[in-house]
Amino acid sequence: MNCFINDCFVPYSEARIHISDLGLQRGFSIFDYFIAIGDKIPFFDDYLDRFFYSAEKLSLRIPLAREALKDKVFSLLDQNKPERSGIKLLLTGGYSDDLYTPEKTNFLILNLPLKFRPDEFIGGVKLMLLDYYRFNPEVKTTYYLPSLAMMPEMKKQGVVEMLYHHNGLVSETTRANLFLVKNETLITPSEGILKGIIRKHLLKVAGAMMKTDIRPVKLGEVFEADEILISGTSKHVAPVIAIGDVQIGNGQPGTITRGLADAFRQYYLEQLK
Repeated sequence: MNCFINDCFVPYSEARIHISDLGLQRGFSIFDYFIAIGDKIPFFDDYLDRFFYSAEKLSLRIPLAREALKDKVFSLLDQNKPERSGIKLLLTGGYSDDLYTPEKTNFLILNLPLKFRPDEFIGGVKLMLLDYYRFNPEVKTTYYLPSLAMMPEMKKQGVVEMLYHHNGLVSETTRANLFLVKNETLITPSEGILKGIIRKHLLKVAGAMMKTDIRPVKLGEVFEADEILISGTSKHVAPVIAIGDVQIGNGQPGTITRGLADAFRQYYLEQLK
């Protein structure tokens, strides 16, 4: 598999950046991630919008114009010819003589086979609470220390995602957005979140099926929900069957969640035509 670094394509096994890079030294970098099915990329422009927004918010310069960046992505797919793959755009603060001051950015495009299929999570996942609020949550950074530090405990408990809460409000999980179903209404937090691309389109699908409510969500509401689900690029729609030791509903994927997952799957397939 090939990847792209700054201005050239190189084999993934030979990809290198210098140790002075601020992504390594200070965790100063952003990314975005999306799925390609062959050469089709559902919601590609939405992902690029978010990537360019993240760069602007942190004053990081993307060295390629939008259409040129698209061309590099499609060229990489043509070189690698994967059936199903993930694409990661990565932009760092660049090399720094003093290991602190941002200079010229480094830009990478990675393209690797998928390890999971979205439908692998449809049987339900378990979450674990963490009191945490991300700095500038609408920016998709590479900073994942809180959840990575908890990885041993997550594996021990069979947890897929951390559920962030702070000051009595829930926001999101490590790599997904949160939804509650209560009285046949789909509720999702409005504050302290990364605005997920799948979240955006799931709300569109759900809006044709039921009432939706985008607002601050209290932690206590989570444990009173009829059903809970999370959405993300790698998971699409995943039912939540437990948070810590607390079972959600009857401990099985709910009827509404299954209906939303089926409807979104059909909507997603339409994007591939």
